[in-house]
Amino acid sequence: MYQVCGIVYYADDDGGKHFVCRFIDKAGGVWFHDGAKYKDQVVYYDNVVNFQPKKLQTVDKYGMKMVIYTRL
Repeated sequence: MYQVCGIVYYADDDGGKHFVCRFIDKAGGVWFHDGAKYKDQVVYYDNVVNFQPKKLQTVDKYGMKMVIYTRL
């Protein structure tokens, strides 16, 4: 059995290419990281049980490009 533990998103805007990510901790907390915007800070969003699957496919202008799973 596997569980989603991270998602990488990508956007190509204004000639710049940029990646951001979300990761899901063991308690189901969804965290967001954008190094260009927040530097070394990680922003807590909500618990994964409150997310519809479709809501995890995008972050603002960024589209999902890679999903990372962990084996349970």
